[in-house]
Amino acid sequence: MNEIIAYKNSDGTYSDTNTEGSQPVRKLTEDAQNIMRHDMAHIMAEAVISLFPKAEPTIGPFIKNGFYYDFDIERNLNEEDIVKIENKMKEILKETRSFKKKSIDKEKALELFKNNKYKLELIKNISDEELTIYEQENFIDLCKGPHHSSTKEYSPHFKIINISGAYWRGISTNKMLQRIYATAWFSKKELDTHIKNIEEAKERNHRRLGTDMGLFLLSEFSAGNVFWKANGLTLYNNITNYIRDEQRKLNYFEVKTPELVSNELWVKSGHWDNFKENMFTIESDNKTFALKPMNCQCHIVLFNSELITYKDLPLRYSEFGKCHRYEPSGALNGLFRVRGFTMDDAHIFCTENQIYEVCNETANLIEKIYKQFGFTKVKYNISTRPEKSIGSDEDWENSETQLKKVLTDSGKEFNILEGEGAFYGPKIEFTLEDSLGREWQCGTIQIDFNLPNRLGAKYKDSNDDNKTPIMIHRALIGSLERFIAIILENTNGWLPLFITPVQLAILPISEKFADYCNDLNKKINHKIRSTVDLSDNKLGYKIRSSVTKKIPYTLVIGEKEIDSATFTIRDKSGENQTLNSIEELINFFDQ
Repeated sequence: MNEIIAYKNSDGTYSDTNTEGSQPVRKLTEDAQNIMRHDMAHIMAEAVISLFPKAEPTIGPFIKNGFYYDFDIERNLNEEDIVKIENKMKEILKETRSFKKKSIDKEKALELFKNNKYKLELIKNISDEELTIYEQENFIDLCKGPHHSSTKEYSPHFKIINISGAYWRGISTNKMLQRIYATAWFSKKELDTHIKNIEEAKERNHRRLGTDMGLFLLSEFSAGNVFWKANGLTLYNNITNYIRDEQRKLNYFEVKTPELVSNELWVKSGHWDNFKENMFTIESDNKTFALKPMNCQCHIVLFNSELITYKDLPLRYSEFGKCHRYEPSGALNGLFRVRGFTMDDAHIFCTENQIYEVCNETANLIEKIYKQFGFTKVKYNISTRPEKSIGSDEDWENSETQLKKVLTDSGKEFNILEGEGAFYGPKIEFTLEDSLGREWQCGTIQIDFNLPNRLGAKYKDSNDDNKTPIMIHRALIGSLERFIAIILENTNGWLPLFITPVQLAILPISEKFADYCNDLNKKINHKIRSTVDLSDNKLGYKIRSSVTKKIPYTLVIGEKEIDSATFTIRDKSGENQTLNSIEELINFFDQ
């Protein structure tokens, strides 16, 4: 059990060698499971090649809970092919496979993979003259590793999950390949749990929930944009209003900036050259305008419009800003991936000495909001200076130290992602784990040395000299649309009471009680988000309908309830609670 099979580097990658800061990976651990999944990607490739000799394998990494491999295959694979590939993989595992690492020079690698144009492209783009390959009985792959020495070291339990299209290297102008996704675990119990979670995730699909609950519409008339229905907009507003109230306590100034902005601003910020392909543009009055893909630049325009002194800092601008980015139609995915989205954005202008204060305050706010929405499992990453960056060594060292101190002081464990910061500054990433064990990167705190200087932001210091502020980009939940999808699937639509669109369904037993129910609704709906079901359906159907719509409480009204002047509300689990007056009913929901 103590056997070391590889080493984990500080950036989360694995290698065969022990370098400074790396940690040993021992047999049958979670990290060893990731390496096993990489092994299984090679096993899958061998199986596919044996069944489809003309197939060209490209890349096959491990991912969270599984792995995939992309292939260029002469025809589209089907369900029967999946069964054949799985069976072939089982045959290979019965025979066992050893993974033998070899170093070869670039010229030999080009010769070895001469019949695979994808591998040739990868090899030509590698600057090193010496490359590594891994050999198994019927397959050789260009690979850095590491791998187990043999499949004898474990007994994997695996299943192919699905097949999807994937552009080579993620570029939409490249050929569409077939990506085979699979999962693999050290035990059958873990595999069965994961498969159960996948099935549960299908049941919790936010698009189905959105239809059942009457929240939103996705239409071809505006692909990648959301048509919010009344209940959906209520949910949207409940989330934003809660965040708005919390920000107000911390002296944020909420602003609103235009969606359509001259490209002159994007040219000045440097985004035009690198981002214009992702922006929607129009021509008007002999000028080019773009729908803003982000809010940062507009907040600096506001900052520059006033005389700001050191006494005004930190200055916090927040905005629920509507942004647009072009996404290929094939990449759109419900509310998870859209073209038009609202960012719960904020930009905090401060001095260098205020970085810790601001970041610590923001981290506490993020934690508070996640708990309020029911997320208690959070992972933290700090992304540090990349090879290409701006700013002094002193700025970077100070900022990275402050971010680490923020998490350390609150007792948080975190990973360091070496070199993965933006070119303009380091950041903290907050990743939520949902009820199915899936991870969602949502919140960020990002320090920016670049944009304020580039757009001429200045404040007056205590000597009345002009100084450039530090700008801290901050998102609590990220895109509102994406977060709504996450929270819907996390709760299976049974949202926290304070944000759920409809809290109470009033159900008259028959039509003769309709007037009473309507009067009751008028008396309480200033405090309770209630609705009356006046349909001709039987009571049992009305109750089932309210469950489908994920309304957490129902109130049945008949002769007995009117005569006794009491209200018995029923929750989603079938538990009843009797309330003796309208005031008690209102107070129950106003907690």
